[in-house]
Amino acid sequence: MKTIILNDILTSLKQRITFAAFIVFIGLGFLTGFKFNISVGDELAVNSAYSIGFMIGLLSLTIILIATVFAFVLLFKEEDANFGLIIFSTPINKKEFAIARFLSYFIITLLGFFLLVIGYAVGLNLQSEAQMNPSFNLWHYLFPFIIFGIINSFMVSSIIFFISQKFKNKLLAALTGVLLYVFYMIGLMFSNAPFMAQSLPQSIFVQQISAAADIFGLSGYFFEAKDLTLLQRNNQVVPLSNYFLFNRLMIILFSLTAVYLGIRSFSFLPIYKGKSRVQNSTLKAEYLHTPFSTASSLFNLKTKLNAVFSFIKINSIYLFKSTAFTAVTLLLLFYLGVEMFDDIDKGIRLPQHYASSGLLAQTINSTFYFLGALLLVYFVNDIFWRSNASRFSIIESTTYFSKEKVFGHTGSIIVLILYLTFILILEAVTFQIIFNNPYFDWNAYYGVLVFNTFPLILLSLFLLLLNIVSKNKSAALGLSILFFLIFTTPISRSIIDNSLFRFLSGYRGNYSDFLGYGIYPNSFLLRLTFGFSIAGLLFLVYYYLKNKNKRIIKSIAISILVVTGFLSGSIYSEGYIPQDDESIIKEKVLYEKELRKYQNIPQPAINEVTAEIDLFPNEQSYRIRGNYIIQNKEDKSIDSILLNLPNDFKIISLIYRYKDEVISIDKPVSELILSKAITPNSFAELEFEISYKWHSVNGHNSFNAIVENGSFMRVSRYFPRFGYDEEMVIQDNNQRKKYGLGSATEIKPLESPKVKSDDFINLAMTISTPKNQTVVGTGELKKEWQQNGRNYFEYRAESIPFRFALSSAEYRIKSVEHNGIKIQVLYHPLHHNNVDHLIENTKLTLDYCINNFGPYPFQSVVFAEVSSFTEGFAGTAYPGVIFMTENMTFNANIKVEKNQDVVNELAGHETAHFWWGTNQIDPDYREGYAMLTESLAMYTEMMIYKKMYGKSKMLERLDIHRQIYDAEKGFNENISLLKATKDHPYLAYSKGAVVFVELSELIGEEQLNLALKNFLTKHKHPNAKPISTDLLTEIIEHSDEKYHAEIKLLFE
Repeated sequence: MKTIILNDILTSLKQRITFAAFIVFIGLGFLTGFKFNISVGDELAVNSAYSIGFMIGLLSLTIILIATVFAFVLLFKEEDANFGLIIFSTPINKKEFAIARFLSYFIITLLGFFLLVIGYAVGLNLQSEAQMNPSFNLWHYLFPFIIFGIINSFMVSSIIFFISQKFKNKLLAALTGVLLYVFYMIGLMFSNAPFMAQSLPQSIFVQQISAAADIFGLSGYFFEAKDLTLLQRNNQVVPLSNYFLFNRLMIILFSLTAVYLGIRSFSFLPIYKGKSRVQNSTLKAEYLHTPFSTASSLFNLKTKLNAVFSFIKINSIYLFKSTAFTAVTLLLLFYLGVEMFDDIDKGIRLPQHYASSGLLAQTINSTFYFLGALLLVYFVNDIFWRSNASRFSIIESTTYFSKEKVFGHTGSIIVLILYLTFILILEAVTFQIIFNNPYFDWNAYYGVLVFNTFPLILLSLFLLLLNIVSKNKSAALGLSILFFLIFTTPISRSIIDNSLFRFLSGYRGNYSDFLGYGIYPNSFLLRLTFGFSIAGLLFLVYYYLKNKNKRIIKSIAISILVVTGFLSGSIYSEGYIPQDDESIIKEKVLYEKELRKYQNIPQPAINEVTAEIDLFPNEQSYRIRGNYIIQNKEDKSIDSILLNLPNDFKIISLIYRYKDEVISIDKPVSELILSKAITPNSFAELEFEISYKWHSVNGHNSFNAIVENGSFMRVSRYFPRFGYDEEMVIQDNNQRKKYGLGSATEIKPLESPKVKSDDFINLAMTISTPKNQTVVGTGELKKEWQQNGRNYFEYRAESIPFRFALSSAEYRIKSVEHNGIKIQVLYHPLHHNNVDHLIENTKLTLDYCINNFGPYPFQSVVFAEVSSFTEGFAGTAYPGVIFMTENMTFNANIKVEKNQDVVNELAGHETAHFWWGTNQIDPDYREGYAMLTESLAMYTEMMIYKKMYGKSKMLERLDIHRQIYDAEKGFNENISLLKATKDHPYLAYSKGAVVFVELSELIGEEQLNLALKNFLTKHKHPNAKPISTDLLTEIIEHSDEKYHAEIKLLFE
C-alpha cells in the first residue's frame, strides 16, 4: 500500500499539470491575502483569529476545484492508459489498492489546499492597507486548516472518489464538483453568513439546521461565533463545540461512509454499457453492374457555406445529444431558478417583490455571464479537439473545406449560447406567470442579450483562438482557464484600469421601469464592437502570418477592423476620467496636509440660498445658477475662507463679493485670502454657475443620478461649501501612517461642552425640466408654469438645515387631503399597487405624531418615487418631501401574508423624520446624534406598526432587529446607544428600536411620548441643538424613580 501511495504521489508531482496547478493555487492564495481579503468588521483585524478562520473556511470551497483537477490526474489514469486489465492480472489486492488510491488522492488534494493557505498567509502578512494585529499566531492558521482544510478535503475527496469509482465517468466527476458548489451556495443563504445574509437575517431555527447540515462547516462556524465579543474574535479561535462540533463529526462519518462505498465500487475492469449479442447472418454474393462516372467538384461560395453549415450541424448534434449538455442545462436552470426565487421572496425581513421582467433580467445578468463563461471554457475546448481525440482529424484535414471548420465551431458555439439564453429568458417568463405578474417587458430581456449573449460570443472567439494556437488539448484548456480567470472575473479590475479593455466583463447594473438600462446598452455595444475588432485582428494577424494567400484582402480587412476599433473605442471613451485609487489618495493627503488648519479657522455661515436649476435628463446633465447670502456669526473677523466644489463639476463662474472686494474663483478647492476681512455679523455674497454631466464610461453617481427618467440628485452635496471637508479625510490608520498624517480627527465627544450654533438656511429653488416631466423639490411648491417648451417649478423652505434634494420624472400623481394636510404621491404609472396603502399609513403616522409630539411643520407631505439608478436608501426624508426608490416601496408585494409591510415601516419611519431630523430636531454633530434621529424614527415606526397590526406582530418585527443587533455587536466594541453615529447603524436602527420599545413597556407609551414631546419643545430650532443625554434626562424626569437605574442600563 505504501508503494502505491508513493508511486501515485510522485508520478502526479512529475506531471506538468500538477506543477502548474500548484503554482496557480499559491498565486490565488497570495492574491486573496494581499488584495481580496474580506473585511467582516471595521474594528476586526484581517489577521484576527475569527477573520483567518472565516477566510480559510471560505477558501475551502476551492477544494472542490482542487479535488476535481486531481481526480482527472489520479482516479482515471489506469483507464486512460488502458492499464487496468494489466493490474487486474497481478496479485495486487483490490481493497488495498483502492485504499491506497484514495489516500494518495486525498493527500495530493490536501497538499494543493495547503499551498493555497500558505499563499494566503504570506499575502496577508505582506499587505499593509488593512487593519492588522501586531503579532503572528500560528494556531490561528493551523486550527481552521484542520477544521476546514483537512475535514473538507476528506469530504470532497471521498464524494468524488465514490462517484468516480461507481460510474467511471470523468464528466460525472466534474459535474459532482459543480453540483457540490451550487447546492452549497444555495444552502449558505440560510446560514446568516456575514457576506451573504446581513440584510436578510434568517431565523434561529433555520440557522441551527444550517449549522448542523452545512457540509463545509461555515454555517456552524458563524452560529458558534455569534455570541463572541470583539476581543474574543480578535484573539481566540471559535470554539469547536455544540452545533459546530456536531457538524464536523457528522461530516467525518459521512465521508468515511463515502470512502467505504467507493472502495466497494472499485474495480480494475472497465464498465461495459451493454451486453454484446452475436447475430448470425447469411451472406450472399451479388454482382451489380454500375456505370462509372466522374463526380464534378465545385468550390464556390455556396459549397463553402454548405461546408460551414455541415460543421455547425455536426457539432450541434454532438453538443445537444451529449450528457454534459443535458446536465449543464438542468444545472443552470436549477441554479438560476433558485436565484430568481430568492430575489422575489427576499427572506424574513424584506417583503416579496413582484416578479417583474426587470427584476428577473437583473438576476440573469448578475449570474449567467460568469457561469456561461465557465461553460464555454469546457465546450469550446471539447468541440475543437473532438476530432483529434478520435484521430479523425487526419482524414478531416485532407478535405478542401477543412479550413472552414473554424467557422463551424464558431457557429455551433453561438447556437449553444443562444439556446442557453433562450431557456433562461423562458424560465424568467415562467416565474412571472407563476407569480401572477404577466406583464412582459422585452426591453429588460433585450438587456440579457446585450450584457450576456454578445459578450459570451466574443469570449468564445478568444477561447477558440487559444485552442487554435495551442499544441494539445490540455495546454489549450489550461490557457483557457487562465484567460477566464484574468479577463472575466473581478481580477480584471485589479489588472486593467481602463474599462474599455475590460470588454469581456459582464454587467451587474440596475434595470429601472423608468428608463430601462439607460444609456448603458449603447455604451456596452460600443465596447463590444471594440472587443470584436480586437478578436478579428488577432485572427487575421494569425492567419496572415500562417498563410500567404489573399494577403491584400486580409490587409484591407485588418485596416477596416483597426478603424472600427478606433472609432468605437473613441466614442466609448468620451469623457473618460481615470479612476486611479493611488491618485485619489494622494489628492486627499495633499488636501489634508495643506488645509487641515481650517478645522479651527472660523468660516462664514450660509443664510440664504437662491438657485435656478435647469435639468437636461436626455443629456445626463444639469446646470445650476445660484446665490448665497453668507454671514459672519463669529465674535471675530474672518480673513480667510476655504471653498470646496466637487471635481466633476464644471465651473462656469464663481464670484465672491464683500463690500467692494470681488474675487473670481476657477478652482474646485480654493483658499481665499481676503484683503477685507468679514467683520462680525456682516454679510457677504457668493454667486456661482456650475454644470454637471456624466458619461457612461465612468458610471453614474447614485446620489447624483441625472437620467432620462426618474432622476434623483442630493444637490446640496454639490453646491459650494465653506470650511474643511471632512469627506476628504482618509480614515484608514495604515494609510494615514504611510503618508505621515497622524491621527484622524475624531467626532466630537459626547461630553464636550455645548456651543450654540445656527446653520439653518432659507431656500428658494426654481427648477426647469422637459415638458413631459415633473420636478419634486425640497420644501413647499409655490408656483409652476410652462415656458419655451419646459416645465418650471418653484420650491421654498424656511429655516431648514443645508440639506436639499430633487427628483424629476414622468409621474402619475395621486393626492388626498387629510386634516388640512395635503398628501401627494408621485409614482411610475406601472407602480400603482401600494399607493393607496402608502397614503393610509401616512395618515396614521401623521395622526400619531401630531397627537403625541406636536404639530406638523408643513402644509403637505409629498412622496416621490425615483429610479433604481439611485441606491443607498429605501426612503429618505427632506423638509416636506420623502423620496423612495422603486425597488423597495413600489415593487413590494405586501399582499403576501408574511408580516412584512415595508410600506408601513417606511411611511412610519420617514414621516417621523419630519419631527426627528429634518427641520425640527437637528442634533449637534457629536457622539450620539444618530440616536436622536434614527432611533426615534425607529420607535415611531414600531408604534405605527403596532397600531396597524397589533402588538404581537410588532414584537415579531422587533425580534428581527434584536437579531440584527446580536449578529453585529460582536464585530464592534461595546458602544452605548447614547454615542451612536452613522458608523454604527446597527446601534442607531436596530438597538434603538429595541431600547425605545422596551422603554415604552417599562414606563408606558404615553409617558415616553410625553417626554419626547417636551424634549422636542425644548430643543427644536431655533433653540440650542440637543445632544443624546438631553433626551435621557427628559425621559428620567418623566419616569418613576424606581425605573431610573434600569433606564440608564438600557442605553448602555
